[in-house]
Amino acid sequence: MRKRLVSIALAAIISLAASSAALAQTTFGVKGGANIAEVSTNVPDLEDLTSSKTGFVGGAFATFGLGTIFALQPEVLYSQKGFKAADDVFDIDAQLKTNYFEIPLLLKAQLALVLVRPAIYAGPVVSFETSCKVAGSEGGIDISVDCDDDLDGFESRKKTDWGAVFGANIDFMLGPIVLILDGRYQLGLTNLNDDPAAPEEEVKTRMWQFMAGVGFQI
Repeated sequence: MRKRLVSIALAAIISLAASSAALAQTTFGVKGGANIAEVSTNVPDLEDLTSSKTGFVGGAFATFGLGTIFALQPEVLYSQKGFKAADDVFDIDAQLKTNYFEIPLLLKAQLALVLVRPAIYAGPVVSFETSCKVAGSEGGIDISVDCDDDLDGFESRKKTDWGAVFGANIDFMLGPIVLILDGRYQLGLTNLNDDPAAPEEEVKTRMWQFMAGVGFQI
């Protein structure tokens, strides 16, 4: 009986040590998926006309274990944001297409099970605009205009967007390879309106992101 209890205790210690080591490891990887982006605004010409727009998001990440529970995960992502706008009165059906490089810094709380590692996380994100365009149709005529080409209502905008990220992911552990499913919500905190003639108008980003990826533990 004593030998059996010792064997069980040793197995438990080895299992706990293995779990702690797995959580403390460093993982590098890539991920990609879809954005469902929209804006929160009080601009009269926009608030009743906008809807969500789907785009691509993807990039690279690194996860640094901070012990048995916590980890720090910086990421660099390419993200397509914007929104759709439709007005039946003026026969307008258009999209604002804004592309960004995003840098989230996420603090994760995770739990190592036998073959999976679920986690929740939160953190800040900064996004740098790389391009902005309005495309669609107006009165049956196709339009494609850069936001900086004297486009009324869009040329006076901030090109750096600070926000907060909240989400969860699950890792599937296949030896040194990790398969990842990730879902998050991004809350834009910056008022992107930079028009001195209308400082009371607000335009802030809102976005769901769903990604899958692969990582390699070292």
